[in-house]
Amino acid sequence: MNNGEGVHVPSFAELLVSEQPAFAYLGPVRERRLVKEWALVLSSQGIAHAPVFTLEGWVLRVPVEEQGRAAEAVALYQAENLDWPPLERRDVPRHRPTYLVAAAFALLFLFYVGVTGPASSASAWFAHGRADAHLLFREPWRMVTALTLHGDSQHVLGNVVSGSIFATAVSRRIGAGGALLSVTAAGTLGNAANALAHHFGRGHLSIGASTAVFGAIGILAGFQTVLLVARRHEPRRRKLRALDLAGPVAGGLALLGSLGSGGENTDLGAHGFGFLAGLLIGAVTSAVLLRRADTTRPSTPLQLGLGALAAAILGGSWALALCA
Repeated sequence: MNNGEGVHVPSFAELLVSEQPAFAYLGPVRERRLVKEWALVLSSQGIAHAPVFTLEGWVLRVPVEEQGRAAEAVALYQAENLDWPPLERRDVPRHRPTYLVAAAFALLFLFYVGVTGPASSASAWFAHGRADAHLLFREPWRMVTALTLHGDSQHVLGNVVSGSIFATAVSRRIGAGGALLSVTAAGTLGNAANALAHHFGRGHLSIGASTAVFGAIGILAGFQTVLLVARRHEPRRRKLRALDLAGPVAGGLALLGSLGSGGENTDLGAHGFGFLAGLLIGAVTSAVLLRRADTTRPSTPLQLGLGALAAAILGGSWALALCA
């Protein structure tokens, strides 16, 4: 009997040892791939064999006088390949989940509701705090304060939700304080680069935390890219391809296209520069952490200090803005 794949499928009578005493069977196994590997092992030993499919799974039929040698060869092969392929090293977060980063983004909403209001109110907060390309060198603190201003409730809620998600993911890798400081830095650098691109032209005004949100996405992409480079010598990843490196960046750009390119007032330049700034910060930070992973542990005082520094940058920038 033939199953259509060129492999003999025996009847019940054919499988009875009493009917075919000249043959023995190795198996059964569920995966055809494994029985093919066994067949290669037996071929290398010059042992005659044939794959057979039964109701219990795949077996290898061998001459009964070769049963001992065949079983020994297969057992040796299984023992040598017990842990192959090796498990790929996972990107294990160094920090526990925390609500601190989400709480910090929630403060943006409270700042909008209780202090600044929407952009249509034309309050002094917008006049003093929005990013202005022509004031980049005279009032650089605007690149920070602009991150805390939003056009309307939909604008601020979108940034609070998305920022909480991506910045919290960053905090799992570098801690809550490190995440707040790095995301603030990415947003600030993104605003500065965007302002510089418009400084010598007709000028440009920008507000919103979305630059920092895409900075967080860039940081995650930078971390993953450096991790891929660090894995290039692992047995399972024998050759690092350009496509492997492009994967995290392409994923971030896809998010940039889907989340950051719609709407009449969308500042695509700020989003793109924020992502690039985050990519750089993430790559540098990840490289440093990978070098020191075996000698350092997450430090609560350090995280408190980094978070306080981020708050000081925001508060100091607003103090300068309101005094200007």
